[in-house]
Amino acid sequence: MRYSMLVYITKMGRTLLEAAQYLRTAPKGGLQTELLENGRQMLAQIREVLERHRGDLRTETPLARLAEIKALWESGVETLDERLEQFVRELPGQVSYQVRAVFFAELGEKWDAMESVYEYMRDDPRFDPVVVRTPVGRVVQRNGKREQEIIYKDFLTPMGIPSLGYDEYDIEQDCPELAFISQPYESCTLEQFWPENIAKHTRLVYLPYFLPSIVLKDYPQTLCQMPVYDKAWRVAGSNEKHYKYYRKHSHHGGGNMIVIGVPKTDPIITLRTQNIPLPAGWECVQGRKTFLWNTWFDIDVSSLRFFDEIFAWFSAQQDCALIWRPHPMTETITRLYSPDRYAQFQEQLRMVDDAPNMVIDREVSFKPAFAHSDAQVSDHSSMMQQYLLMDKPLLWFQNLSASTTGEELVRCGWMERGERADEILAFLERVRRGEDRNAAVRQEIIAQDLPLADGCCGKRVCETVWDAIHREDGITSEEEIHPALDKSCER
Repeated sequence: MRYSMLVYITKMGRTLLEAAQYLRTAPKGGLQTELLENGRQMLAQIREVLERHRGDLRTETPLARLAEIKALWESGVETLDERLEQFVRELPGQVSYQVRAVFFAELGEKWDAMESVYEYMRDDPRFDPVVVRTPVGRVVQRNGKREQEIIYKDFLTPMGIPSLGYDEYDIEQDCPELAFISQPYESCTLEQFWPENIAKHTRLVYLPYFLPSIVLKDYPQTLCQMPVYDKAWRVAGSNEKHYKYYRKHSHHGGGNMIVIGVPKTDPIITLRTQNIPLPAGWECVQGRKTFLWNTWFDIDVSSLRFFDEIFAWFSAQQDCALIWRPHPMTETITRLYSPDRYAQFQEQLRMVDDAPNMVIDREVSFKPAFAHSDAQVSDHSSMMQQYLLMDKPLLWFQNLSASTTGEELVRCGWMERGERADEILAFLERVRRGEDRNAAVRQEIIAQDLPLADGCCGKRVCETVWDAIHREDGITSEEEIHPALDKSCER
């Protein structure tokens, strides 16, 4: 049985209880007759639903109670109230029901933002999750014309995750009890998947696609005031600093944020104890000191401007290896915005492909690159703070330093920093020699700033929203709705 059907029956039961209380004092006549008849019809509707879902009944008690209530309805005795209250109170524990949840997934590189929530629901019989693939689009003005690039890939099937295409799913017909998104930008997606349109049909939960850390000047808007924050029923928060910032800048005082950790951190915690297979073609990184180079999509401000220097260093240091992970939108953005640079970018890809100790990370997931690298050089990116949880050195190329405010939701003192090619090369050389300047600082920041990054954020999201919808809908029983939340990931 769907949870919404349980809510429907329960609401009818409460309506019957109110009507029964009124009937005892109502004068005989037309209104009383009408109420009695309406009650008979509602009891018949409840029985019809229970009979239709008989296979979900854990016991025959609900049907027996309903027959008793029907007889009492005609007599109007005071025990009718008691029986109706008992029926409503006990019903959730007497039927098997599921909460339907839809996950709107776009780029494969962002799937990790909701992966652990989906996996928990997939393995928990209380939930019935479905994944819908949604396209990503970018519109640009070039030579006076509007051009749009659409990205729509089935990245889920290779991962063994069943999904539906966006044109195969109708939220209005499915009527899920919950919807999850990690794409906050309306300009990048179809109108039907905008937060305001999803929220018309269900409770919307936003799972941030990055771990908020360095506060940029536009963050009051980006982190707190976009439509997704206004329309979401719940927003996952990473820590108390995140909540305080959100409470200060959001339009509703932060009332919809739940500080339970960001599920995007869960795969990284799991990654630390997993044996991630080396992707085909990456054999050259084995036995070498390996660096992950994470570059931004705007090649004009990215560390990619120092490609020649970085490529030359790795060509000379054959005891080291490079994993280059360009931002997934680099090719699209370069082709649309900087077509004169597109051939150069393609040549750089070819050079790395042909090098004996370098690979291009074309994997959907960041996991292999995180697992098989010893350090990272990164433009401003969500992958910086994620790498903190791997407890490995990182150099932040400060391509957006002019946009920072100095405020930090997760401290960044563990990062080395650079703005020039020589600073990047000096970092590579230090790590090559085995230096790790900020090991102790990393441990301190992980413990103090990210206490909820424990691999259990997905579990907490699921248990928290399960509890919240039941309380909002008044669906309770004599037993606890769920076991007390704890820090472990055991069910």
